[in-house]
Amino acid sequence: MSDRLSRVTALAIEADEVYDEVPSDAPRRQLTSVRRVAMRRPDRLVGDAAGDAINRSFWYDGQTFSALDREQNVWASGAVPPTIDQALDWVFDQTGTAIPLADFLYADVYDRLMGKVQRGVYLGIHEAAGVPCHHLSFEQATIDWQLWIDAGPDPLPRKLVISYKAEDEVPQYSVTIRKWNLAAKVPEALFRFAPPEGAKRIEVTALTPAGPAAGGQGGAR
Repeated sequence: MSDRLSRVTALAIEADEVYDEVPSDAPRRQLTSVRRVAMRRPDRLVGDAAGDAINRSFWYDGQTFSALDREQNVWASGAVPPTIDQALDWVFDQTGTAIPLADFLYADVYDRLMGKVQRGVYLGIHEAAGVPCHHLSFEQATIDWQLWIDAGPDPLPRKLVISYKAEDEVPQYSVTIRKWNLAAKVPEALFRFAPPEGAKRIEVTALTPAGPAAGGQGGAR
């Protein structure tokens, strides 16, 4: 799976997210969103998410990373290094937020996923996203996570579940990737950001986490 993703030069993904929010003064609640991401290596990335508690988009054009929070009508932008890997690291360093699904977008997917795994088991063939999948479970110091990989001829990730066991109430984040396009023709204009009329610019460091506290193993590691 990791080798397959590392060979991809362009892709588009559509996924359903489910994540727990555990307020200190209210009962646990489960929130959902739909996330879309498109990428063209080595230096183009765009995505958006909309759902119960999020309505946000981001753009990366090889020089600048920009994010727009449509609920708050605010945006932020900053100059970033010239590769997708470096841009994703920059976002985490500046805001403490890992972009959900980011671990599948790095050049070395295997290292991102397995670098700090302490133990893993193979659980068999189970269904996810409507297809038979290899089901695996892993442990790290602060998270447990499960991965479902398409058991067909194209071994793509179909579902990911992360349990944040170091946090109170052990919240979970789950994403099911229903659509993969590994030959996406993404127009250049889609990677360019223009702030909407009336939106207020804020500092990048003022951006709040988008959805779950950390959307993937990279953010939790």
